[in-house]
Amino acid sequence: MNTGTLSSIFSGRGLKIIMLAAALAACGCSGPRTGRVAGDGDVHYDDPNAVETVTGDYGSTDLQMTAEHMTQSLLASAWVARAEAPPRVRLREVKNYTDEHIDTRGITDKIRVKLLGSGKVRFLADDANLDQVFGERDLTESSTRKASNAPMLESDYVITGAVRSIRKQSKKTGDNFYQITMELVDPQSGEILWADEKEIRKVTEKSTFGW
Repeated sequence: MNTGTLSSIFSGRGLKIIMLAAALAACGCSGPRTGRVAGDGDVHYDDPNAVETVTGDYGSTDLQMTAEHMTQSLLASAWVARAEAPPRVRLREVKNYTDEHIDTRGITDKIRVKLLGSGKVRFLADDANLDQVFGERDLTESSTRKASNAPMLESDYVITGAVRSIRKQSKKTGDNFYQITMELVDPQSGEILWADEKEIRKVTEKSTFGW
């Protein structure tokens, strides 16, 4: 190939084509990629509603069963099913009286989502986020704050709850019994209007090679 041929390639239109190809290659290296990013371990997605029996402790399936049971029971109660208008409810913390860590906030959050989805209950902010709500209102309110906050603070009902457990273990068998109770209370009179419980028993058998 002579010098004249090389000059014709790297000048004019030929040079523009080469520059465009280089730019596209650079974009391909720095742009978003699709596919799977894997690490050293074996990690994969699974069905979040699958039955979880990794250990005998309170787990995701227990939380889902508890929330579903309590939601359906409360919606069937006269205080909700026969209400002329959706009552305003505040969910209080579910007390954990077991000897293991249970994120009871997960129970109340799931119940709240399910009840709100039914359209038969309205919820007021609870202790966990009430300060944030007040802070937001403080941005636009001054002298009328107390009067305007009154409707936000007055609930028709309050839901309370507790989780308790009995755990026993022999040489070959472990037995975990959970009792989750919830109540619907009239905040004015203190009367308990509705109550229900969910009982869960999980048994673990010792294998030949240990627990």
